[in-house]
Amino acid sequence: MSRREPEPVRVLFIWLGAVVLVAASIALAFREEYVHQTAVQEQAEAQTEVLAGSVSAALTFDDEAAMRQYLAALMRDQRVAAAAIFGPLGRQVAVLTRKNADHVPARLVGDGTQRIDGRVVVVRPVAEQGQHLGTVYLQTAPERLSETLARHTALVILTLLALLLLSFVTRAAARLASANGRLSEEIEARTAAEEALRQSQKLEALGQLTGGIAHDFNNLLQAIHGAFELILGKSGDEKTVRRWAQNGIEAADRGANLTRQLLAFSRQQKLEMKPLIVAETLERMGDLLTRAIGPAVRLVFDLDRDRAPVMADATQVELAVMNLAVNARDAMPGGGRLTIRTRVIALSGDAVLPPGRYVELQVIDTGEGMPLHIVHRAFDPFFTTKALGKGTGLGLAQVYGVARQAGGDARIASAPGGTTVTLLFREAGAAPPPESADIAVKPAPPPGSATVLLVDDDEAVRSVVRGGLEMRGFKVLDAGSGEAALQMAGAQPPQIAVIDYAMPGMDGAETAEQLRRMLPNLPIILASGHADTAAVERVLGGAATVMHKPFDIATLSDEVTRILAEA
Repeated sequence: MSRREPEPVRVLFIWLGAVVLVAASIALAFREEYVHQTAVQEQAEAQTEVLAGSVSAALTFDDEAAMRQYLAALMRDQRVAAAAIFGPLGRQVAVLTRKNADHVPARLVGDGTQRIDGRVVVVRPVAEQGQHLGTVYLQTAPERLSETLARHTALVILTLLALLLLSFVTRAAARLASANGRLSEEIEARTAAEEALRQSQKLEALGQLTGGIAHDFNNLLQAIHGAFELILGKSGDEKTVRRWAQNGIEAADRGANLTRQLLAFSRQQKLEMKPLIVAETLERMGDLLTRAIGPAVRLVFDLDRDRAPVMADATQVELAVMNLAVNARDAMPGGGRLTIRTRVIALSGDAVLPPGRYVELQVIDTGEGMPLHIVHRAFDPFFTTKALGKGTGLGLAQVYGVARQAGGDARIASAPGGTTVTLLFREAGAAPPPESADIAVKPAPPPGSATVLLVDDDEAVRSVVRGGLEMRGFKVLDAGSGEAALQMAGAQPPQIAVIDYAMPGMDGAETAEQLRRMLPNLPIILASGHADTAAVERVLGGAATVMHKPFDIATLSDEVTRILAEA
């Protein structure tokens, strides 16, 4: 009997082991359910946070279409049953739901995360620099019973089949931890992708806004430029009139340069990467920088004499330096010294840049300095420490982009008593040709007899361009719209047409196409003050010459003469 005693003991131990394993299975099932529900809640909260961070611009401009696009992107996740956006007063602005969604309230008060009947409901406020813009709402779909049973039945079966393999519990826990790690990585990757999409959509909206402003501003510049050019052409020996007319043209050219900076910043106009001397570019900006920083800040130039060329876009470099100067001025409210320094250095063993010669541009202020955590985020797009309405957070991001486009890098060093921003531009191979300091006034070509159809919705632009062309001997038919231009061309066919691109109703491209149907061999010059020049080229291809406003009327006249001679 004593020999049989160990058998019941073994059976008892087996049953005890089974009970322990079943209890462990139940415990693991509860833990997995908790982890699963926590992951669902965390993912819902992360998706809601991303939505809250994405819709601020849409709420600001009351862009319901953009809000629905954000909601539609979120609803691609089948686990989301409903998503909505509410205005600042709690009123529902946009909502998307599935058939299995619970009721979405018409008005919303408060925020937080709740579990209601197996659903996760997350409400988050939308704010921009402390201003409440609205609220976003997300509701998850309840998990089906079959999914819950399948998840826990599998664990129980695996545990019962491994009664004699206790090590399985450890491996199962390891697999569960690995699955949780992958889930966290997927959530982080999705959050990063959605953040990148949000930033690109903000930049696209900004590009559309600056493009429209640039069009209207370029029309104004065209009227100013043309009026001064007419004065300059009829001035005779009146030196004072000529001097002020020359100044007017130079002022209009500076305004055009500002517009090109807006267009380049909006990422809708091709950048002109060509060799330039950074020191010479800075010297030309002296007066502008002095006015920008004010009398309380002393501007000091310490420019190198090596004159090494770099490959960069001149307007982008000017805009970067202007951004840095304005930031430095703001960091010195009581006044100080702003030093702009350039020199040629040789790098080797740099952590970011390959070995070679670089032009180092430093903007040094004697201001308050920045804490280390601000320095680390200074180049991030839309990051700003300025008050609401005082800054967009894009200035230093643009500075960083300029340096990277030129094959270099941007760096910040800051401490109490001053900040130094360093831009490194990789040296290019050839120096640019010297620029003429004076604006050459082209003599008017011999009078011609060609009829030019001038189409522009801006009356001031039409007036000065018509006057300039008539002064050079052309007969001008001017129209304020595409429809009027078609009627004029039908009554009196022109030899060439000069058409503004951005017009209400029938735009320049459509007008050109209609004119080509009436007069297949009609040469066309398209005048554009809009940022989206790529759209012009896409519509008309090589079938038209594109001139960018503001342009010299003498240049336009020469182009008309050249095209007619080649026709």
